[in-house]
Amino acid sequence: MNADCIIKTNDLCKFYKGGAIKALNGVSAEINKGEVVVVIGPSGSGKSTFLRSLNLLELPTSGSIMFDGNEITDPKVNINIHRQKMGMVFQHFNLFPHMTILKNMTVAPMKLLKMSKEDAEAKAMQLLERVGLADRANTYPSQLSGGQKQRVAIVRALCMNPEVMLFDEPTSALDPEMVGEVLAVMKQLAEEGMTMVVVTHEMGFAKEVADRVIFMDEGVIVESGTPEQIFDNPQNDRTKLFLSKVL
Repeated sequence: MNADCIIKTNDLCKFYKGGAIKALNGVSAEINKGEVVVVIGPSGSGKSTFLRSLNLLELPTSGSIMFDGNEITDPKVNINIHRQKMGMVFQHFNLFPHMTILKNMTVAPMKLLKMSKEDAEAKAMQLLERVGLADRANTYPSQLSGGQKQRVAIVRALCMNPEVMLFDEPTSALDPEMVGEVLAVMKQLAEEGMTMVVVTHEMGFAKEVADRVIFMDEGVIVESGTPEQIFDNPQNDRTKLFLSKVL
């Protein structure tokens, strides 16, 4: 494992129905510190399963995952400690509806990182300021647009000072005019050197922001390379076919 590698998966498999459905079928990949890796592919290709396996929201059937030098697939490992270092942003925001935006953002740092209320709130406000939502701190999720909720979900994950951010189709539940505001926050994170793994259908984002693009189909990594290699000069027929439909 090279010194910059922060996540390494080795022969990751996830089977359902006794192996009849192979969501992941031997996925080996390395993600380096500060790298933005965008995972693309058709629906049902295993992209989200792969992403959710990285913090064990999906338990692999076999294979191993190293994170920060620890094998987190080892049953003896306390996964919750490692999950604190991985921010996760979902398709559907997953904000607590009964809590204000500020409370949504401070509950985990206070509980898990033992931050004082003052420190947690100061950090939360600083992050809300950054995404242009400081004036919404005392409102509830139901009072925000989809794009605003997703921006809150991103900065809520940042409140935990994660080493890696995982994004599972963060814009697919949004109206088209709100997609840009969320991608802008993600671009800013990338520019600041945050390690990111992003599953998305936004090919423009992949072209512009990714250091590396992984194309998955039928539970395997078909092709991996720079955005130029994948979009301008794909080698595999499956990659070519997929891109001909989406570009």
